[in-house]
Amino acid sequence: MRFPSYLGLASWMYLHLRVDVHSRTRIQYHLLQTPSHYALTY
Repeated sequence: MRFPSYLGLASWMYLHLRVDVHSRTRIQYHLLQTPSHYALTY
């Protein structure tokens, strides 16, 4: 019963990486859209 757990772990890692890349692209997009707002927030 190690194969199903390994599959679940691989799929979870894949989803986690996808979400991480998506959030990074969103942050860069917001930086390009409103740099002054980003500077005020952080």
